[in-house]
This record gives sequence, structure tokens and C-alpha cells, in this order.
Amino acid sequence: MTPRSNHKRLDTEGQASLQEALQERIRLAIKFTLMRILEEEIDAFVNASPYQRTCERRDYRNGTYERDLGTSMGLIEDLPVPRTRGGFRTELFERYHRRQAELDQAICEMFVAGASTTRVGAVVEALSGTQPSPSTVSRVFHGLEEEFEQWKKRPLQAHYWYVFADGTYFTVIYDGRGEKMPILAVIGIDSAGKREVLGFTIGDRENQKAWEDLMDNLKERGVCQIDLWITDGGKAMINAIENKFSTAKRQRCVKHKMENVLGYLPKQQQDQIYPELKAIFYQVNREKAEQTAASFIAKYERMYPTAVDCLRRDLAACLTFYEFPQEHWKFIRTSNVIERLYGEVKKRSHKMAAAFRNENSCLLLFYAVIRSLKLRRISMPIKVTEPLQLLHNP
Repeated sequence: MTPRSNHKRLDTEGQASLQEALQERIRLAIKFTLMRILEEEIDAFVNASPYQRTCERRDYRNGTYERDLGTSMGLIEDLPVPRTRGGFRTELFERYHRRQAELDQAICEMFVAGASTTRVGAVVEALSGTQPSPSTVSRVFHGLEEEFEQWKKRPLQAHYWYVFADGTYFTVIYDGRGEKMPILAVIGIDSAGKREVLGFTIGDRENQKAWEDLMDNLKERGVCQIDLWITDGGKAMINAIENKFSTAKRQRCVKHKMENVLGYLPKQQQDQIYPELKAIFYQVNREKAEQTAASFIAKYERMYPTAVDCLRRDLAACLTFYEFPQEHWKFIRTSNVIERLYGEVKKRSHKMAAAFRNENSCLLLFYAVIRSLKLRRISMPIKVTEPLQLLHNP
């Protein structure tokens, strides 16, 4: 009873920590948006860009001062407000406070939830008091680019218990035509149970070199040890893992494996056989799982030899999760963790009802979504004092 109570306490603390992290990201989005609007506002007031020489200039910039701003997501500190020699005064904060809750929600949508350019324009207009140009709207959103560049270079931890890897496709305009652009991504879980997107890049999932480049990037940013990779059955990815993280174990996604096996069965038999197939991966230990698999093979080998051959292929990798803490089996037996990530990004992109104009826009949206996702921690049942695979090897 006592350990169960402790886990609940840790879960509650973890949820509070994650909620605060999400609010901090939204505060950053609000701060960033206000800074961009202030820059646009002072450009219009001065009638010139910084350092621009023009006879139409009406005033000169004179540095900034900092102020705090209360929002529905908490206090935003040290917001830089530009000044001019002639005494520029912004009305942005008055406009903001009049519609604070509505604007906070809209700014969040701008960066995460699928706001159209019209919606973004409405936010900019509400804050600046003028109808923004399409280029202004674009600059407000794409100012995330600098932050994204820093994120890609951030250092990572040396050791991750689990890493999920997969690829998907988004539609991007090339030479006036919509084409499928592949993206590869990896999510890691560290020794504290924290999940994070470690990195993502353009590359086809069947391209071994693309996977190796992504893994080299992880190593360059500090990753030395990964205990378990959770993947599908793609050979390019598997070969890359063997080349770059040769000591790591690999878990084959059992959901994909079951779908593959069922695909070789008559449709009218799939519902009947599925519970028996699933039982292989929901036993109390690996020994029981191997016994269940052997019984399944013996029962159906003569009737459905192609389906059984499919099950045999990579079966050992489908059972690797049994070597790890039982509390984690539900997370690591499938690649659902990373598939949900792709689902969130695609949900956002579908709201745009259009293909991305270029690769950078697609990557930027991917980052804008993941930076605000609430990735739940998992409970870590033991204190790690040595590599995980050594703790669970017989």
C-alpha cells in the first residue's frame, strides 16, 4: 500500500511540473508575439527600419526599457519595450489587457492549434490597432525560426533508457506540385522518466544514411548510451541502429507485427484468431510468451503457413520488452508514443487545408507543435546504478 501511495504522489508532482512547463512555453509564445508586434509598431511610427537611411524617417530609436506584464498564464518578466527620441508611446498593453484571455488563447493557437492566417492577422490587428500586411503575419509566426535553430543544437543527456524512432510524410510544394516529404523523428525517455523529442529531420524511413545521420547528430549532442530502441520492422532503421548503437537492444512494435500477421489471414478469420495472437505479447514473462507463441505456431502452421512465417520473422525482437521493468511494458511494446506525436502534428497541418509551401515551413510547424506538447513522465521503479540492460539480463 505504501509504494502505491508514493507513486500517486510522484505522479501528482510530475503532472504539476508538466503543467508549469506548458504554461512557461505559452508565456514565451505570448512574450515573443508581443515583441514582434512592438517591432512592427515602432517601424511604422519611425517610418524606417533600424539603420535605414531615408528622408521619410520621422523619428529615431532610442533603445528599450523593460517591464513586466501579467497574463492569464502568469507573469511575463523583462519584456523589452522600444523607445524613440521623440517619445514613442505604445498602446499595445492597453489593447492587450482589454482582451487578455481571448488574445492569450489566440496566440496559443497561432503557434500550436491550427490558426489560419486570417486568425493570426486578427490577433496582430487587435494588438497593433492596424490591419497587418500578409508579410507582417508571416514574420510573427516565422520568428520561431531562431528559437528552432537553437533547439536543434541543444545538448542531450548521455543516457536514455528508451528511444522511439519512426518516420512519416507531409505534403510540401516542390516546383508548384504537392509532393510527399518524409520526416524522421526520435523520442527519448531518460532515467527520471522524462519524455522529450530528441530530434527530427528530413529523410525517408527506407534511407539508412538518413537514419545514421540523425543518430550521429544525437551522438554529437552528447548521447552515449541507449538501452532499448522501439521501432517498426524497417531494415534501414535497424541497420543504422546496429551500426551506431551496437550495444542497444531493440523492441519490434508488436502492434505493427500483429497487423502484418493478420494481413496474411482470411478476413473472416482475423477476429477469431486475433485474441490468440495478442496473447503472445501479454503474458507475465518471456518464458510464458515463448510458450504461447510456440502453441500458436503449432496450431496454425499447416493451415496458414504464410502468416506463421510472418510471425516467426523478428519474433525475438517482439519479445525484448519482457526483459525490462513490467511497469513499462505498456509503453515500450509498441511505437504508439511516437505515432501519437505524428498524429498531433498532422492534426495541426490538416487544419491548414493546404500543402506546406516549402520544407522549412513544414519543419517549423513540426517544432511549433512539439514545443507545446505535454509529454507525460513514466514512473521509474528502480534507482539506476548501472546500465539498464545489465540489470535485466539473466
